[in-house]
Amino acid sequence: MMPTILSSILLLTAVGLILTLISRYLSMKKQYERLDSAAEKQSHPTDSLFDTNGFAQRLAQLIQIPTVSWTNRSKRDLKVFSQFQEKLITLYPRVHATLKREVHGNFGLVYHWKGKNPNRQPVLFLAHYDVVPAEEKGDETWKEPPFSGRIKQGYLWGRGTLDIKSQLAFQMETAEILLTQGWQPDRDIYFAFGGDEEIAGTEGAQNMASIFKKRGLSFEFVVDEGGVIARDQLAFLKGQPAALVGLAEKGMVTFKITATGESGHSSMPGRDGTAIGRLARGIVRLEKKSFPSRLDPVMKNMLERFVPHVSVALGVIFANLWLFSPLIRFIFSKNKTTDSLIRTTQAVTVFHSGEQENILPGEATCLINHRILPGNTIGQLQKQHRQILKDKALTIEDAGNWPANDPIKAGDPKESGFQLIQKILASTHPGTIAVPFLVNGSTDSKYYRDLTDQILRFTPLVLKPADIATIHGVNEKVSLNNLENGLKFYLQLFSQL
Repeated sequence: MMPTILSSILLLTAVGLILTLISRYLSMKKQYERLDSAAEKQSHPTDSLFDTNGFAQRLAQLIQIPTVSWTNRSKRDLKVFSQFQEKLITLYPRVHATLKREVHGNFGLVYHWKGKNPNRQPVLFLAHYDVVPAEEKGDETWKEPPFSGRIKQGYLWGRGTLDIKSQLAFQMETAEILLTQGWQPDRDIYFAFGGDEEIAGTEGAQNMASIFKKRGLSFEFVVDEGGVIARDQLAFLKGQPAALVGLAEKGMVTFKITATGESGHSSMPGRDGTAIGRLARGIVRLEKKSFPSRLDPVMKNMLERFVPHVSVALGVIFANLWLFSPLIRFIFSKNKTTDSLIRTTQAVTVFHSGEQENILPGEATCLINHRILPGNTIGQLQKQHRQILKDKALTIEDAGNWPANDPIKAGDPKESGFQLIQKILASTHPGTIAVPFLVNGSTDSKYYRDLTDQILRFTPLVLKPADIATIHGVNEKVSLNNLENGLKFYLQLFSQL
């Protein structure tokens, strides 16, 4: 009798589990179905207002100005940053005749576009116009000179075409076009362009955000870089493009770990070893202890929104992460890119010690860079490292070279900004799946976190893995088709604010 009852209970439990899995799958499939295909095909009155080639030529002139940010700040040429700012005046005369323009320091540019309704909360658009160096190493060479701004075979070539002068140009070009039509926004629109994002943004974005805060400004949402329209980057989508809208951003801190030892002649080392040895043993202990994996709520919602667009089997898994989260984390952990989305990462990036082979160094230091998953904090990391190092003679402190910050609070995909982006993409980029995303890198938007509840890190460029590899690499370029569709996106975005 008992085996029969037990079998019945197990059968009922299994049936109940299967029904639960299927029910959640069907519910999420319906909830996250792509917007109606008829809406995707609708044209918009702004679609015919611009000339793609003319836009590309203007962006090319901005690419030709080598606004390079160097970690060694003394190498920066301030004249080219001023040249860039002046070029904007030449290229976009209506913007500069209508909007209030402010220059803050050498790198901060603020524009204020007055709206018709002072009772509506303003919105803020960010971009940066500095770029990383375009040096060539070994076999890595540019097919077109990095600051040529050459237009060839349907592409605009040069450093900054993807990161991220194109975003700034989208915003300025859109404003110029709409001003030509006599259009005025319903609410105030602000632009804040920084010239030092690639080296922390402390003179540009941080300064501008501080000024906004002193003026008592707050924004319904802020738009910055961070996510793109990914094509062929997620194998399970089988070529379907996914707009990765960064609603969350990892935190960042770099710790400096220091070991001291007795200096002297290398022929008479102490029995306890050298400062280098002590630090090396500490690093090994840290690298053997990776941070635990976890699916952040933003990443969970991203996977759930893929449910209608993947196979039934995978859809059931994505719809039931309460059960299958360990499986997803296991799969993500096998690839360094996806692994970084489910845990706080650490990387030893700099090691200093010793001057000469026959001298015992009195000190050894290293820098460990961390990208912090939401839910962790800088204080937690420092405490954990002290426990793992197991050596009181090793000191650990913030290196202080780059502003450290805890993870930025995630925006809600149910709020206005994400919903608006999703709606517009259905028209300008049909077939694209818009999903929330966790941004690995550090953006200027972090400085504005106290001024808004919604930060949307997104640029409307369709990029494949090979395109992503050119960002901070060689042969950075953007297709003219990308520029056309990206400008359509911004025209519709502004017109619906």
